[in-house]
Order: sequence, then structure tokens, then C-alpha cells
Amino acid sequence: MKKVIILFLCFAMLTLCSCDLVLSIESTAINENGELIVTYSDGSEQNLGVVVGKDGADGKDGVDGKDGVDGKDGVDGKDGVDGKDGVDGKDGVDGIDGIDGAPGRDGLSGDGSDTTKAVSTALLSAVSIICTHEASADYLENGGSSGSGVIYTLDKTNGDALIITNHHVVYNGNKNYKIGISNDIHILLYGAEYADWAIPATYVGGSMTYDIAVLRVKGSDVLKNSCAEAVSVADSETVALGDEAIAIGNSEGMGMSVTRGIISVISEKVKIKAADEQTEIEYRMLRMDAPVNHGNSGGGLFNSWGELIGIVSAKHIEEGVEGIGYSIPSNLAIAIAENIIDNCLENTNQKVRKALLGITVTISESRSVYDPETEKISIEETTVIEEVSETSALYGKLQPGDIINRITVGDKSFTVSRQYRLLDALLYARVGDEVVLRISRTQEDGTVNNISYSVTIGEENITTVE
Repeated sequence: MKKVIILFLCFAMLTLCSCDLVLSIESTAINENGELIVTYSDGSEQNLGVVVGKDGADGKDGVDGKDGVDGKDGVDGKDGVDGKDGVDGKDGVDGIDGIDGAPGRDGLSGDGSDTTKAVSTALLSAVSIICTHEASADYLENGGSSGSGVIYTLDKTNGDALIITNHHVVYNGNKNYKIGISNDIHILLYGAEYADWAIPATYVGGSMTYDIAVLRVKGSDVLKNSCAEAVSVADSETVALGDEAIAIGNSEGMGMSVTRGIISVISEKVKIKAADEQTEIEYRMLRMDAPVNHGNSGGGLFNSWGELIGIVSAKHIEEGVEGIGYSIPSNLAIAIAENIIDNCLENTNQKVRKALLGITVTISESRSVYDPETEKISIEETTVIEEVSETSALYGKLQPGDIINRITVGDKSFTVSRQYRLLDALLYARVGDEVVLRISRTQEDGTVNNISYSVTIGEENITTVE
């Protein structure tokens, strides 16, 4: 479905200047180190580097090569491009030298991450989604839409699965058709994208506010006999700018396809017209430059190891704008999916139920942090209590100015390094769960006390999210 976001850009024209200088070559020679030396007419010399012998160009071991390109082990190569172990490679994205990963898990090169392997892994959980929308009374023909999804849970023995997709993939907001969720939904596995192997699916629940929905498949022989697997989910909090981003989806409804780019922005708020084609909602998104098109919605955004880091949701369509696509971070998408599964599966309810604590928070400080061990830069925020409602169970306990450091919901604990982590954590709260807030409070004398306050979630703390 078409998503249009209007942004304004300005551009600058840069002019490159050059000057002319003509020199002739007087002589060339190879020195005792195998380096080519060029002497010019003004007496200056230029060393063009090793051209024979000692740089490992003949491929025996690459020990003396500056980049080890042709060496079999690349031990001394600065980038380890062709090295089988990549031990000394400086381009290991998540590790200083890529040593930690058994298959080079911490580096994009060395013996490690391979885009083809990542795509193959991701495709095992990727599905195309086809929906039919019933025509309205004054319209003659039924309509259809297509999108994508990922298999979240899978019981292959029984042919059962739960699939995560976008809410707008299965919801129709066009007045020419019956408004609401499609009652005719099918999924297709990669390699079986034909009508004969279409798998019927039902709607479990979803949220227009978060643009996530969960579908259910039961007793599918196609699933039983497939190589499908449940998706492997990465912690989207570990995603860094420049990380590889692989988008897999049913682009233009023409079957599964793959595109690749990088993560451009870790977290930004984007206003988009929602599935009802009327309500404007602000979504929190990962931005990537992997090309995505209509039909990619609901499909997975994967990292270099085929792990899910987001659910593709929108793109920026405007003249003069390129390479701006959006996905819902995996941590948020999974929190919503789990909420839907717990509150909607085997239930007449089809909506997200979120806990509220009766507090208002704000950000008092935001800063970038560089981790020399991982060689990654991230953003950290200080989340502060701004107001406590008189009806809140925490009234009289929490105070304005308290810094929230950690939240524990049941058996899940989250460091509140960014404000949204507090809000997302509450998606896991269910009636009867204990929620514990760990806060820091500065006293009048300047001393800082660390205090914990808890509240048990009751029905009065729960709100339904459209």
C-alpha cells in the first residue's frame, strides 16, 4: 500500500577546481625490495609499491602483503579481505579483529558474515501475503492486496505457525471495499508462490497504532513438508549506524525478492497516514537505504546473519528523495506481537492491551557514546519523571526529577538507556505482573539515592490500543 511522507531537502552545488602541471618520466627501476621506483623530469621520485615477489601476489601465504589480497591466510593483511581467518582484519564491524565469532560473527569479512548465507537463512522464515477485500454495495468487483510477513513461531509437526506482518497489509481502508480486516488471507512460502500451494491464514489481532498484526496458520500440509523455519530475532538495541540491512519481501506482489543497504538512522519518529487512510499516526522507526517497494510491507529487515532487526513498513515517496525506507525495530515489533498473542489468541479480543503507570516522563539529557571495545557509537538518554498522577499507585513514591534507570516487568528487565525503552517494556505487562522501577534521586545535599518502587498491574492499569 502506498505510503507517502513529505520531507524538504536543500541541495548545494560543489565545484571542483584543478590546475595543470606536466612532468615527463625520466626512468623506472625495481629496487631490491621489489618496489617500482619512477623518476620524473624534475628529479622527484615516486614509489609505486611492490610489484614482484614479496607482497604475496603469487599467493603462497600473503605474510608480507599489505592487504593480503592474494594470500591464503591473510595473517598480516590490514583488511583480511581474502584471508580465511581474518584474525588481523580491521574491518570486523562488531569486533576489533573479528576473533570472537565462530563463523566470523563479529566482522563483515574474515571468514565470517556472508550475505548469500544470510539471505538463505532469512528466506526460510519469509512469506508472501495475499488478501482479498470484499466489494462495497455500490462497487462491482472484489479487490486484492499483497504484502509480506515473517514466521514467528512454527510447529512443523502439526503444520501450525504464527506470522508477523503489518496491520495495514491485511486491513482495507478504501471505501470501495468492505472497511476492515480481510476475511480471505493466504500466505505463500518462498519457492511455492503459486495458487496451488497458498496456505489459508486467519487474523489473530493487531494494532493500527503500532502497525503490527499477527496471523495464524493451522494444520498446513505445505508447512509440514517445507524447509520453513521460525525467524531468528536480533536485539535491535545492538543495531548501529552503517550495519548491513537486508530487506526481503513480496515486492510489487510479484513474489519474494531481496535488496540490501545499510542502517541510516537508529530511531526516528515518522508521521504516516494509517491503514484507515484518515488517521495520521507518529511511528517510531529504523531508517534504512535498502530499496523497498509496495508489497515489501510486513516483510523482514535482516542483519548480516539473517537475523530479524525490523519489520519493513514504509518508504519515502517524493520527487528528489532517494533511499529512505522505514521499518519497525524488532524489539518493538516482537513486544507488540507477544502482546497480541497473549491477549488475542483463543480470545474474542483482537486488540493490543497496554499497561499504564500514571506517570509522565521526559528526556533531560541526550548524548552520543562511543564504545572502544565494539567500535560502535550509540545514543543514550536520561529519562526523568515529570509528573505523577494522583490516581497512580506510585503517587507519593515517585517524585518529579527522579531518574529512571531500569524497569523490570515480570521476569523481563530493561535498562532505560533511551526513553522509548520504558514505554516499550510496558507492552510486556499483563494483569497480575509486578512492575519494578529502579530510580536515582538527588537529595538537597547533593547525595544520590538509588531506590526501587513496585506496582502490581491490575485491570485498572490496562488500556486498549487501536
